[in-house]
Amino acid sequence: MGLNKSTLSEQIYQILRNDILTQKIPCGEKLTLKVLQERFQVSSTPIREALTRLTQDQLVSYYSNVGVRVISFTADDLREIYTFMGDLDGLAIRYASASPDQEKLQAEVTEILEKECAAAKAADVQTWNRYSDEFHLVFYRYCNNSRLAESAERLRSGISIFSNQYCRETVIQTRIDEEHLAIFQAYKDGDIEKVVQMMKTHLNDSLNYALRFLPKTF
Repeated sequence: MGLNKSTLSEQIYQILRNDILTQKIPCGEKLTLKVLQERFQVSSTPIREALTRLTQDQLVSYYSNVGVRVISFTADDLREIYTFMGDLDGLAIRYASASPDQEKLQAEVTEILEKECAAAKAADVQTWNRYSDEFHLVFYRYCNNSRLAESAERLRSGISIFSNQYCRETVIQTRIDEEHLAIFQAYKDGDIEKVVQMMKTHLNDSLNYALRFLPKTF
């Protein structure tokens, strides 16, 4: 595949991660070293390293006597993930609101929302989804808690599998854009508790979208 030998593991990780998030590799599918070696034309070492990172991202799981499988979800799994993500986002918002870099934070959010809306107009689903994720993650970059940020980034990987599906519906995409804009306006107004509750409601709405796609996807 013409991979750069100095970064084989990183490139394989990024390719597999994207394939899982976009469901080119569907949930529940088994990943074998033999098949992956044939695909990438490399030794097992960089593949194992990439799979280890995907395990840390909670996108694949290792099962004894079975091997590595892409994560799969039940309705209860989704409820736990989206509810917990809403709680984490609320906590990040509270922490970020105490950051002395408010001007920089708000400028960054403004840019993210502009790019998110531009991607929606261009019908660029993958780019839109990336900036939709960034809207949530930006608050973690200013929350002054690296462990909270790392936990959120990994947890959002599971959410991204579903948002890549439901955001293809223009009505849902537009609704999410509107909610992001309303949440940011409340943040600029300084009503942090209102923002926290809006974010939790927003994640609950996203949960309902994801549940609609659960039987279709898996």
